Amino acid sequence: MGKQLEADALAVAIWLEARAPGILVRLEIQRHYCCEDHEIAYVVPHVTERQKRRKLRAKAEMALQALGWTLKSEGRDVWSIFVHSEWRTLSAHQRLAAISRVGNAMNESSGGALGGYDMRKG
Repeated sequence: MGKQLEADALAVAIWLEARAPGILVRLEIQRHYCCEDHEIAYVVPHVTERQKRRKLRAKAEMALQALGWTLKSEGRDVWSIFVHSEWRTLSAHQRLAAISRVGNAMNESSGGALGGYDMRKG
């Protein structure tokens, strides 16, 4: 599960960066030591504009849930996975594939209610 969470966290970070360029510094995903598969405890976006932190966290949580992760915060000890700025070293093709993957998962989880992924919408 660790590798899948790392891949999904990176995809979500790329997706967030595309939606809010220059705001995300790194994305932290926390898991409890006794989490079940596909459970995460907390999502913590580290940002340059503090007032946008909650909005980015909500979007990151929705995206991770769409990718199959369940949020289960229980106040126990956690360990973290950090996605720093690795997305900046990826090719444009790799970044677009990640954005598409997360956008498609978001559309599927909403039953198509999002009406397609639109980069212009916050």
